[in-house]
Amino acid sequence: MRSTPRARLLALAPFFALGLSLAACKKDAAPPEATASAEASEEASQPAPMSAEDWIRANHKDALSTDLGKLQYATAETDLDGDGTPEVLVYLGGPMFCGTGGCNLVVLKRQDGDLVQVSETTVVQLPVGVLDSTSHGWRDLAVSVSGGGMAEGVSRLRFTGRGYPANASVEVSPDAAPIAKPLIAEDAVKPLD
Repeated sequence: MRSTPRARLLALAPFFALGLSLAACKKDAAPPEATASAEASEEASQPAPMSAEDWIRANHKDALSTDLGKLQYATAETDLDGDGTPEVLVYLGGPMFCGTGGCNLVVLKRQDGDLVQVSETTVVQLPVGVLDSTSHGWRDLAVSVSGGGMAEGVSRLRFTGRGYPANASVEVSPDAAPIAKPLIAEDAVKPLD
């Protein structure tokens, strides 16, 4: 059976229609300037990452307004887990966070613009530093300890896989060398306004 040109054309018509409809659906690429402008606008509309001060205000509202005294704090940032993003160390001082042995040290991790608490360690004195040694992929912390009946020394805080120890007096070395390069120095504490 011999096909006529008209029959061949009718047989190919569905394919032409499909091609035309797909071509009509194709989104035209925006000029490079428009793409760059849209990306810049998107970045500008995204909220800034949470600051340590914002985290303190959000998580310790009760400590901000107390008759016992003002909340004191100091912060430092360093990459503890080797992912290229610095973690935030927050030293919390004042009557709500301190006892005779020291105050609290909180380690925070950045996650989607927020700060998420990894751990909180009590009985910490300043200065606070970071060691070259690691435990479970996180760098060990060096904190000063003294008071509360404890001999003065340096405590090595090892990451447990879930956080740092809840109490800094767990691994005290009275004969340890002083913290050579503190992240949070003894005089770094200031009031939170």
